Amino acid sequence: MFPEASGGNHESTCSSFGRPSGDDGDHSRGRPRPLRSRHLAAVRGRHLRRAELRPRLSDRQRRLPGERGVFGRHRASSFTNIGLAYKQDLTDQFSVALIFETAYGAAVNYRNADAAYPLTAAIGEFDAELSGNAITALARYEFGNGFSVHGGLRYVTMSGEINFATGGQTLTYEDSSDLGYLVGVAYEIPDIALRASLTYNSATTHNNAIGASVAPVPGIGPSAAATGEYDMPQSVNLDFQTGVAEGTLVLASLRWAEWTETAINTRSALGTIDYDNDVWTWSAGVARRLNEDFAILGRVTYERATGEPASNLAPTDGQVGFSIAGIYDIGNARITAGLNYTHLGDATTETIGARFSDNYAIGAGLRVGFSF
Repeated sequence: MFPEASGGNHESTCSSFGRPSGDDGDHSRGRPRPLRSRHLAAVRGRHLRRAELRPRLSDRQRRLPGERGVFGRHRASSFTNIGLAYKQDLTDQFSVALIFETAYGAAVNYRNADAAYPLTAAIGEFDAELSGNAITALARYEFGNGFSVHGGLRYVTMSGEINFATGGQTLTYEDSSDLGYLVGVAYEIPDIALRASLTYNSATTHNNAIGASVAPVPGIGPSAAATGEYDMPQSVNLDFQTGVAEGTLVLASLRWAEWTETAINTRSALGTIDYDNDVWTWSAGVARRLNEDFAILGRVTYERATGEPASNLAPTDGQVGFSIAGIYDIGNARITAGLNYTHLGDATTETIGARFSDNYAIGAGLRVGFSF
């Protein structure tokens, strides 16, 4: 009655995005946080589940060099991620699954920034949101000797919106979809609850048409009718779990995502969202069954800080997250509820040297699954 695999969580946090760069004009970097659902195909029988997560990011205090006290305030917007998945065994060896999930999410709100803060002084107050939904058709074949292969197709749709106070301009980034794929291999020893899996997810390519609420506003945009082509990154997931004692499971995972190949031109005053570093995410945890119906799970997630200057659109560097969840079985249903606290690494922004520190995100999640 443990989670179905070491990576079988919805890893979800809230992230702002974009970083003005002084090396190439009006550029920006940062990343939409990937939100993942994995390994449903490892569950036996027919299975249906729904998950929801509501992360909230703290206020961020910022000071300019030489300033005393708080210069301004910025709150990254909260958002809700909803997923739905269905899995079916067709034979003893072959199973299929259909998964809908929020694959990427990012939101930032500068509506409450100090009027003297250089970013909003230059372009005015604004808020922005980027999201990506994915539908995955997945299949898994077991060879009967502990090894299995899995793969499928993944249809990703990206969209977004930026609302500028200046000129009353709202830029709408229309849906842009592309078909990607995933392939992987796994090995299991059920007697000791051991499972190791390696999964590759391909990149997807997008080009959003841009709609504007009013005619182009000088210095705000849009400067073109579309973003131009950009890639959402390819990635590799390595997941592992094993039993270490009666009723106790250890979990670990490693994820690499090639964010350096992503550059999204907003065709606006916010410039291009691009990335200096690929991202490695490490995770480790322990699950413990307390009785026949209830188990608990604890997990730590880590992303290394780069030490490079950040920006007002992504003023963090690295992160450490702590999650705890309870898993309750009742009849043919499994209910999982959890909390996450993520400490966001301190950062100093480029150009103006504002310092962001002591920031965090808090999330709450609920997942309900039915086996029948």
